[in-house]
Amino acid sequence: MRLHDDISRPTAESLAAVRNDARRERLIDMEVRLRPYRLGCFVILALALTAVGSEIGWWWIAPLLAGLGGFAVADSFMRSSRHPGLWVATAWGILPLLLLDAIVVTGGADSPVLMWFALPAVTLGVRFDPRGMAIGTAYILALMLVGTVGLDPDMASVHRQELIAAVALVLSAVILSGALNESDRAHRRRSTIDPLTGLFNRSALDQRLSELDGQVAGEERGSSHALLLCDLDHFKRVNDQLGHAAGDAVLQDVAYTMRAVLRAGDSIYRVGGEEILVVLPGASKDDAVGIAERLRRAVRERRPVGVAVTISVGVAVSKPGLLDTEELVGLADAALYSAKAGGRDRVMIGVN
Repeated sequence: MRLHDDISRPTAESLAAVRNDARRERLIDMEVRLRPYRLGCFVILALALTAVGSEIGWWWIAPLLAGLGGFAVADSFMRSSRHPGLWVATAWGILPLLLLDAIVVTGGADSPVLMWFALPAVTLGVRFDPRGMAIGTAYILALMLVGTVGLDPDMASVHRQELIAAVALVLSAVILSGALNESDRAHRRRSTIDPLTGLFNRSALDQRLSELDGQVAGEERGSSHALLLCDLDHFKRVNDQLGHAAGDAVLQDVAYTMRAVLRAGDSIYRVGGEEILVVLPGASKDDAVGIAERLRRAVRERRPVGVAVTISVGVAVSKPGLLDTEELVGLADAALYSAKAGGRDRVMIGVN
C-alpha cells in the first residue's frame, strides 16, 4: 500500500503535464495543417465578394487583409509561446468580426452572407476543448444577433426564418465538428501515449521526427535542435531484486521527475523498456548539455520509492544544413553507448 501512496501523486501530475503537452502539440499541428485550407477559404470568399463588388462596393478588401494578417501574426508567435491557444483564439476571433462587418454592409438580416457564420463554427472543434467551443459558439451567435436583430429588429422579424436557419446551421456545425474531433482526439490519445508512464510513445516520436526531418538547422540560437537519449542504469537489477511492480513504479517516478525538469515546448518519449528520448527544439549544444545534466542530477537525487536510480544520457545536436533525424538519433545512440561504457551516470556528447 505504501508503494502506491508514494507514486500516485507524481504519476497523476506527470500524466497531466504530458496531456497538456499533447494538447499543445496537437493545436500547433492542426494550425499548420489548416493553413493552406484556411487560405483557400479566404480566396473563395474574396472571389465571391469580387463577383458582386460593383453592387456592394470594395469595403471588404481591408478587413479581409486584416484577417489574413491576424492569422499570419498568430502563426509566427504560437510555436514559441507557452500559451499558443491564446494566439489561435485571437486570430480565430477575427473572422466572425469580419463576417459581422459583411452582414452590416450587405443588409443585416437580409444579408446573403448570413450563412457564412458557419465557417468559423466548423473549426471550433478542431481548435478548442468543449469549454472553448461553448465560448466560441456564444461569441458567433452574439455577433450574428448584433448584426441582425441589433441592427434592425423589424428587418430581423421579417427575415426570422432565414435567421433561425442560420442559427441552426451554426449550432449543427459546432456539434458535428465537435463529435468528429473528439473521436480523433480519443484515437490519438490511445495511439500516442505510453499507458505506464504517461509519456509519448514510439509512434508519437516517429510523427515528431518526421515533422523535424528536412528542416533547416543552423548554428545560431533557436535554429538548431537536439536529442537526449536516456537509459536507466542497471534497471534489470531493480526488476530482478524488487519485482516488476517496483520496476514499474520506478519508471513512473523517473518519467515524472524528468518531465518536471524540461522546458515548455520540449517533448519526451518512452522508446523502449527503460529508454527515454527527449526532443529539444531550438536547443544549442550548451542548452542540450545543461538540460541533460539537470535531468541526470534530478533522477539521481529523487530516489523513487527508496531505490537508488541513475541515468546515462547521450546528447546529439544538429549540424548546420537540412536536419537528418535518422542521423541525429544514431548520434545520440552512439553517445549513450559511450556514457554506458564510461561508467554510467554521466552525459556524453555525440560528435558529428
